[in-house]
Amino acid sequence: MNWREFITGNRGKVLPNELKGFNWGAFLLTFIWGIRFRAWITLIAIPLIWFQLPLGLNWILFTILQIYCGIKGNEWAYQVDWWKTPRDFQNTQIKWAAAAIALSIIVPVAVLGIAARFVQKSADNPLKLVENAQCTVSYSKIKHGLPKIALSTDPISQSELASQFASNFKNTKVEGNTVTFTMNDSGNQLALYSVTFSKMGSNLCSISEKNCIITTSYTMPQNVMGTRDCIFYFDSQGKIEPDEATKNALDMGLNIFKYL
Repeated sequence: MNWREFITGNRGKVLPNELKGFNWGAFLLTFIWGIRFRAWITLIAIPLIWFQLPLGLNWILFTILQIYCGIKGNEWAYQVDWWKTPRDFQNTQIKWAAAAIALSIIVPVAVLGIAARFVQKSADNPLKLVENAQCTVSYSKIKHGLPKIALSTDPISQSELASQFASNFKNTKVEGNTVTFTMNDSGNQLALYSVTFSKMGSNLCSISEKNCIITTSYTMPQNVMGTRDCIFYFDSQGKIEPDEATKNALDMGLNIFKYL
């Protein structure tokens, strides 16, 4: 078997004329359908869905791939199901098409239903979701960066904490005890959110004493994302504990079903 046969799944079986036609299962389900019928070229759909290209180019390429899969689908499927009678082959592909069309209807309807219930339950839910997401994102950054700071040796200043923490990430700038995460916007560094380290006294950090605090604040855009602060306590071993309000925000997080 050469590489072309492996990628397309074409193993030399000639598709009967009565089976030629557009394959809706391959068109709508692409790589899901392709895995079943060993047409590995359909796996190209995965990076096109996952990675975003400028000007929506990935979605343009994905649509082209879908159309190509629909055109070639019966030919590819026949390489696997060549032993079936034309009637049985058609019935199999009809089932795939029906499943694909059903999913194309059910999934959007379900998403719209959940979204409607989400807003109906509370008008504040969208803002709460965004605010809680802020704490979730911040917490993931803190859990990644804080354990890499040498906290258990000599007392470390707030500015040193910020500097060592920032060194673990790209697109950050440090001003005193505050680390600001940024994104590039047409050559300008746009501030997204900040992580501020507060250390009271010269003793080692202790969660029980709550003498070392991390406060995260989002700066863009406040009219959409609100101004909620997320607060975390930490100790000299790098252990992190959110305050009560932040803990509740993390528990809700991005799980939309908890808002319904």
